[in-house]
Amino acid sequence: MWYVIHTTTGREHEVCLWINTFVHRKHYSRCFVPLYEDVWKKQGIGHISAKKLFPGYLFIESDEPEELYEDLKELGELSMLLSSRSKGDVSFLTLNQDESRFFENVLREGIMRVSYVHMGKSGKPDKIIGPLEYYRDDIVKLDISHRRAMVELLMLGETKRMKFGVWTDADPKIDWIEKEKSDKTEISIDHDVIGYKVGDKVINTTGIYGDEPLEIIKVDPVKGCVSVGVMLFGSITAVEMAMEDLMPVATGEGSEQV
Repeated sequence: MWYVIHTTTGREHEVCLWINTFVHRKHYSRCFVPLYEDVWKKQGIGHISAKKLFPGYLFIESDEPEELYEDLKELGELSMLLSSRSKGDVSFLTLNQDESRFFENVLREGIMRVSYVHMGKSGKPDKIIGPLEYYRDDIVKLDISHRRAMVELLMLGETKRMKFGVWTDADPKIDWIEKEKSDKTEISIDHDVIGYKVGDKVINTTGIYGDEPLEIIKVDPVKGCVSVGVMLFGSITAVEMAMEDLMPVATGEGSEQV
């Protein structure tokens, strides 16, 4: 199980070094301070520096939390394993399933790498490579100019805004990003690739909505789908439809929407 250790901000690595030096390894298997690659610009291009992902916290994996807790108490006020005492027992705060999945998704050797972002003609990202790819639906702010994305997640028992470093085509090439870019088989989604725009008429081929033309009222290039207006209970309702279920309606004699 993964446990959270809270310590004085700025002394995370000191505590981690103390644990790795003095705590018996049979009481834990791994202790580390997670980092992330922050991006700053100089003369228009990105530069990377490593910063703490969670200032004031480090993480430890252990199957013997009680024994580990006894060892950590020797740190005194420098560190405390987040816990709650009830009837003499110690209940340690562990990472829940979503929090553990976050670490599995974004960390490589204890570091959250930058994320490559390509912006489509729609003004939205049509390709993301790296940690941010897992949390594109949780982005609350994407600032390409300052090479950062803010993601809102529930972490360590509260809602936190996480900063993800962003990399672009204007920045120096990074080998692992270039490799993943060449390995990607998915087509970048944009209006031009989707082939539809607001106002186009389509027919849903599943038969659920009959054979009457439906008008597109919204195009979502990120999700690769559209919303059409459907008459339900006397009013027009937006219904999201998958691209593979749609067929374009001819826009005029001898012409066809593609």
